[in-house]
Parts: sequence; C-alpha cells; structure tokens
Amino acid sequence: MPLRSLNSGWWIVLQIMWRFLFSSGVALLVFYIATQPTRPDISIRIGKFNQFLLEEGVDSHGVSTVFLTCNYSTKVIVDNKSYVFRLHIHPPSIKLFFGPLNFAKAQLYKLIHMISSTGELYASSHESTTFRLKIGIKNQAMYGAGRQMEDMLQSRAGFPLILRMNLISDFRVVWSIINPRYHQNVECLLFRSYNKKHKQATVVKEKCRGILTNQRFFSLEAYESI
Repeated sequence: MPLRSLNSGWWIVLQIMWRFLFSSGVALLVFYIATQPTRPDISIRIGKFNQFLLEEGVDSHGVSTVFLTCNYSTKVIVDNKSYVFRLHIHPPSIKLFFGPLNFAKAQLYKLIHMISSTGELYASSHESTTFRLKIGIKNQAMYGAGRQMEDMLQSRAGFPLILRMNLISDFRVVWSIINPRYHQNVECLLFRSYNKKHKQATVVKEKCRGILTNQRFFSLEAYESI
C-alpha cells in the first residue's frame, strides 16, 4: 500500500473521531443546559439535648474531675428540586464546642428516606429527604472545662455552646463529567440553663448564622423534639 494512501486513511479516521467527539460534547452541553439542576434547598432544625449530665468522678490516673454525658440530635432536610438528577450528599460534619474545646462530634444514625447499597446518601429527584444526626458522648473527662460548665450551668445566665455543621452535596451529571458542587456551613450559638425541678439542661436561646459558600445558604429553625 502506498504511503500516501496510508496517511490519507489515518487522516480520515482522525476526522471521524474528531467530529464524533465534537458532536458528543455539543450534545452533552445542550443536555446539561436543558436539564440544568436547580440548586437544592437545605435546612437544619435545631433540636434539644435529650441528656446532659455532669458528674464528679476519678479518671484512670486517679485525678478527680467532672465527667460529661450528653446526647443531642438534630435534623437536616434536603429539598432536591431537580426533576432529572438525584443529589449526592457527602457525610456531614457536625461538632459541639465549649469555648475552643470540641467535646462532641456527630454520627449519622437514621435516614428517613434512602441510602444506596454503597452506603452513600442521596436525595431523589424532585423530593424532600430528611435525615437525623446524633451527637453523643458518655463519661468523658472534662477537667477544667467541666468545673466551668458546672458553675455556669447552675447560674441563671446559663452557658454557651457552639454548634458547627458542614455539608457538601453535588449532582453527578453524565457519569460525573459535569459535577456542580454545593457547600453549606452553619454556626449556632446555643445558650443552656439548668432546670432544677426536672433535673435537666435545656436550650433557652439559640442564634444561628449561615455562612455563604457558592451562593447557597442553610435555612435554620428551632424545634422542640424529634
């Protein structure tokens, strides 16, 4: 076969491949524009402490200190407005702070809608999905912070806790070739007081702010029970 004919054949193949890739790219772009996912609405409901107990004790080294046992839960509601694509939700992060001390982290413990077989969380297309987060610790030595908590808890002013949450979600369009991602962050200042009659701590006041990221906000609301 002449070299010129061989080169001509390869040139034709390259032209066909280029046109195919270009046409596929245009088709994907048109498909994405036509079905572009609407930004999801994500809200967090500030719950209550089902348990908050401070007790005197001795740690494993024989040091006298205050131990904290607490159980707190909150809801996250995801409203996926896309009619075509489901929303993938990354494992959320939620933490409780007393001053600079991060004394508790969240665990995803109940899903009210759907988890895939891979253990990942999705919000189905054009649906509202609700799941709960549980923050809990048991008999954690608090040392100096525990004494301060105890004093402030029994005062009329109560004491402040900070709740911080970070949640990442994304749409995986056409095998993740197009992957719009959303970051939501929220920080809440919770004021707690001690009810001597019922021997329990309650949230008496909360103040939250959404942190703007990619033009997406958390919406926030308080509620009494889960």
